[in-house]
Amino acid sequence: MVKLLTSVLALLYPQRCPGCKALAEPEEGFCAACWQFLHPIEPPLCWCCGAPFTTSTGPDHLCARCLSRPPSFRQARSWGRYQSGDTIPHPLSTAIQQFKYQRDMSAGKVLAELGVAHFPWRDQAYDLIVPVPLHRERLRQRGFNQSLILARAIGQARHIEINPLVLARTRATVPQTQLSESERRENVRGAFTVVTPQRLAGKKILLVDDVYTSGATAEECAKTLSRGGAEIVDVFTLARAVSH
Repeated sequence: MVKLLTSVLALLYPQRCPGCKALAEPEEGFCAACWQFLHPIEPPLCWCCGAPFTTSTGPDHLCARCLSRPPSFRQARSWGRYQSGDTIPHPLSTAIQQFKYQRDMSAGKVLAELGVAHFPWRDQAYDLIVPVPLHRERLRQRGFNQSLILARAIGQARHIEINPLVLARTRATVPQTQLSESERRENVRGAFTVVTPQRLAGKKILLVDDVYTSGATAEECAKTLSRGGAEIVDVFTLARAVSH
């Protein structure tokens, strides 16, 4: 009966690839053509911020940025990568854009399932998952926080408590997309606050967001959480935008 219902639903509501809108197998998420352009981040990489290195061999090691300016988080990892600033749309970037700005919940479902399937720290015992918050004005416009949806999927799969209210964005920042790295850091400086520090004291926190680009948002959130009493902050994002 369940198989029959699944087949009927697939016929009535066929799965569309979130990268190009072509028909796709429900269990695959993306179509076969788009999967060819999806590149999981693999070693060698910076063992702190997770930045992939251009060389294809060698051990993981600290990148120059983490050596010169150690971040407030312990470690950050992303599943997939795409080139920032590319003129040709990348399937992963397109899916995230469709999810965030076009309210495509089917794309969000595919992305959340990828986040769960490729979550890197299955042996870590986190006390709390905190999604990167949106400012109330942005949340009112968008209607949902994409980071919370990703966080809930991981939390439910890993049986970790999710708290979207412990960290708040107190200032409406401009979108980071068109800003330089220094402008990104200044844009989010002091933009977050801990609402309930008693929930953070001595806790191991997993911070979840959709995309890691310069790391400015993750760094500012991690710094705020640490100052609020968190013992450890790790960062997981579904994607990482890397420069050429």
